[in-house]
Formats: sequence, structure tokens, C-alpha cells
Amino acid sequence: MLGLGCAPRVVDRLRTYVDEIMLFNPAYGLVSVCGMDELVTRHILDCAGGASVIAGCLGADSRVADLGSGAGLPGVVLAILMPDVHFVLIERMKRRVDFLNNVVARCALDNVEIVQEDISRTDDAFGCITMRAFHPVGDIIRDVSRLLAPCGRVCAYKAQKSYVEKEMEGVDGWQSRLVPLSIPFLEEERTMLVLSRIGDPL
Repeated sequence: MLGLGCAPRVVDRLRTYVDEIMLFNPAYGLVSVCGMDELVTRHILDCAGGASVIAGCLGADSRVADLGSGAGLPGVVLAILMPDVHFVLIERMKRRVDFLNNVVARCALDNVEIVQEDISRTDDAFGCITMRAFHPVGDIIRDVSRLLAPCGRVCAYKAQKSYVEKEMEGVDGWQSRLVPLSIPFLEEERTMLVLSRIGDPL
């Protein structure tokens, strides 16, 4: 499914992650779901659906930053599926950081680093930046530009193509392409917005 490997260790880690979300969600308000099936379809599979696009955008600097990681969506899912890639989950809320630290330990993810900080105060550079259910691109493009390494790419999980096109209006100095995502059991339109600075590889 999704063209991803289904090694037992990957399945076990994803199952553990889902169990942790279901356990902590009532108290922490991590995601809006009605049950485990909806969680798997609307969040886990949705995040997994962009993994191949992100993998194809990695260059020499293969560190990936997940901005506003929240419950670890997509960062934790991607880290489980891509164990050779280093992920930095940036989240400002302490209770969500506490949850992420627990998940990283429970899933034994040695390719994940968690940073409790607002992105406006983060001082680092990454070859790839991803985000999901975060701010509109135009609202954070200055911080994104500051955090993106030279020749880096942004891979933002989005919904309908028409909404993405509207969101990009007035965002200057960047080039973009839209990649449709096919998510099993999910009928809603999903799109990956890939961005790079004009003149850099897209």
C-alpha cells in the first residue's frame, strides 16, 4: 500500500504510535477523530501518502524539519517509514512535546529530534521542511525561508488544489508544483505543495 515497505518493525511502530494517540488524545486533544479507523485513514495514511514525494526532494542535506509537529503528524509517521532520514520535530506547546518524547521512546525512533520552540525563534537550517495542518504558507514564508537551507525544498501537505493555488497568491520569490496524493479509503482531495526558491531545483 502506498508503495511503502511493510516490514514487521514498521507495522509494529505504526501500531504503537496509533495506540499512543488513542490513549493520550482524550486528555491532550491531539487530533480530531471519532475512532481508530478514522485516525488511521485521515491521519496515518494521509501522512504516509506524501512520503515518496518527500523522499524524492531530499538532497545532500537530508535533515527534515516538521514545523508545528503537534501529535507528530507527519513527522513521526515519516520517521517510522524513513529510518535513514533524520527528522526534527518543532513544536512550541509543552504538553505536545511531552507526548512526542513519549512516542519517540515507545517507538524507539533514534532518527528523531524534538525541539520545543516557536518557529520564529528556531535557529537552524534544513534541506527539507514539511508541515501539515499548519499556517497558510504566505503567513510563515519568512520563517520558512530563514529555516530552509540553500537548494532546499518545502513539502506542505494540503487539501484541494484550488485552495492551494489561492493560498499561494502573493507569495513572491518562490516556484511551486502541486503533486496529487492518492490516499486509500479517503475520498477527499489531497495535494502536496512543493516549493523552492526561484533558481533552485524544484
